Amino acid sequence: MARPLTIEDFRGDDGGEDSERRWVTLATARAFAAAMSVLAIATFVVNRSATALTVDGAVNAAEVASGTIELNDDDNGRSLFDLADMVPGRTSTQCITIRYDGSIVPVDLALQAEVEGDLGPYLDVVIDQGTTGSFEDCERFQSEQVVFAGTLARMAARDRIGLERFLNQGESRVYRFQFTLKDSNEALGRASTVGFIWEVKPT
Repeated sequence: MARPLTIEDFRGDDGGEDSERRWVTLATARAFAAAMSVLAIATFVVNRSATALTVDGAVNAAEVASGTIELNDDDNGRSLFDLADMVPGRTSTQCITIRYDGSIVPVDLALQAEVEGDLGPYLDVVIDQGTTGSFEDCERFQSEQVVFAGTLARMAARDRIGLERFLNQGESRVYRFQFTLKDSNEALGRASTVGFIWEVKPT
């Protein structure tokens, strides 16, 4: 079994160009140690309704119909991320627009992460909410607030993250996801698959 790399392996007897070259080699080794870490992320939209919305009949010939709960995104069925060779310190960024098209308002939006694999403790996640940008164009994104900052493992341990309240049909919000692999040899060879689940519930 290979011995883990240490600083002593790359420390020279004297300074100068040789010492600098050894430190460059150390940095390269650290990057290689996490190069095989893999992260695949998909998003799912869940439209939740309550049994109270079902109407069994009407009184005095009044016409009664139940409202609709409908949530959509702009990824067109594509994965949010598919990162096969993550490098420590190099942040991967993607945006997604969530739009509420149901007739029942107001509704509360929430986000939940379902994670499989063992990369979660070594992956930092930051999620911002904003109003500009899209799945195709994250460069225009303007952050209004950070809704989550922590490791993927910490996010998965939470039941759900409460987000925005939609007050009108057709409202939308843009969310930016940023993932950064920790600079740790412990991330070597690890992989995770993540499903981000968006939910709306009447309030």
